[in-house]
Amino acid sequence: GVGVVFQHFALIGALSVAENLALAAPELAGDGPASTRRLAAAAAELAARHGLAIGDPRARVDTLPVGTRARVEILRALSGPMKVLLLDEPTAVLTPGETADLFAMLQRLRAADALVVLITHKLSEALEVCDRVSVMRAGALVTTVATRELSPAALARLMVGDAVTTHAGATPRDAARAGSEHERAAAAASLLAVHALSTGSGSGETALHDVELVVGAGEICGIAGVDGNGQDELAAALYGLSPRAGEVRIGGAVVAGGDVAAAQRAGAALIPGDRRRDGLAPRLRIWENALLSRPLLARVAPRGMLDPTAARAVAAELAKRYRIVHTALDQPVADLSGGNQQRLIVGRALATAPRVLIAVNPTRGLDVAATAHVHATLADAARDGAAVLLISTDLDELAALCSRLFVLYRGRLAGPVAPDDRGRLAALMAGIAA
Repeated sequence: GVGVVFQHFALIGALSVAENLALAAPELAGDGPASTRRLAAAAAELAARHGLAIGDPRARVDTLPVGTRARVEILRALSGPMKVLLLDEPTAVLTPGETADLFAMLQRLRAADALVVLITHKLSEALEVCDRVSVMRAGALVTTVATRELSPAALARLMVGDAVTTHAGATPRDAARAGSEHERAAAAASLLAVHALSTGSGSGETALHDVELVVGAGEICGIAGVDGNGQDELAAALYGLSPRAGEVRIGGAVVAGGDVAAAQRAGAALIPGDRRRDGLAPRLRIWENALLSRPLLARVAPRGMLDPTAARAVAAELAKRYRIVHTALDQPVADLSGGNQQRLIVGRALATAPRVLIAVNPTRGLDVAATAHVHATLADAARDGAAVLLISTDLDELAALCSRLFVLYRGRLAGPVAPDDRGRLAALMAGIAA
């Protein structure tokens, strides 16, 4: 009677959606030998019952966008008799509508006398759906308080131990605007220029169609959209990780598709959306992960031979500057918290002083303090003259940081949109022209 929704998916990528669900709930297979058709029908019925869109139940999990995988993970936990449900950051990649549906489902479980434990860094979620909030900091329980007795600011103070700036106060966007006039900079000094960018639709990928975009020096430009509409494909195409048609200029230099080295030489850096899969080598040590960047590695291995002393010095400086809490540089990077892993990835990207920084959901799964640190770091990069492209599914994050927003829907870019025009943003994210 205990179900668990893990932040880092516990699904088997080589199996289909229906097969993953059947592993958690064998009764889905019915009596007799399991058939693909019967499993798929049972999975579709289960998804419809809980209001979770999972697409084709016969699709392999490793071909699905991360948002769909998250819904399958939730459905897997809900597939059996439920007495206790534990959820770890279940809404990190869900749309606002899907989040509302999930919360309604949790309320139904509570009404049926199930115990629900929600682990989240999102203050609004804790206050909206929970009866009580227990705050943990540095591995210890700080307090447990009824939500009716808490305000967002009070909860934030309990979480980080001191005052923090939230979206309601001064934002990094305000600071960046004070340091540089974004709109003028974008017109005068474009560092990222994209013309007619298109990609094919491989297995589980969303094709991009004639993307046009210009991002100027000192600007943070945002890309909004529901997860799975081409965000990862756009970042990969811009950074040279995948072939594409069209033209990409970084700092005036034309960068060929599929050429990461050329993108890095032109001054591009990437903060990937999936830090565990694309940003880190979990079994390697902290100092080794700090050097997983061609420009940084060149500094400590100028003739192809690694200088261990220089390598550790670079890693130590990065850890100090970006306040990465660690025991020793020799410990595996997997031992770090998610927030400290992300600080390492952000610091590594910025250590090369990039001209163009591409950041994909850089604060997903982070707590208030770590999120504020990443936001301030992105604002500092823009203030120092970089062109920052922030691709995020978090509208509050985009509104706080960006001077202009575009929306990606099924591989097509629409906009620009004012960050505070939520009505038009919602319409474009749903594929409705506005």
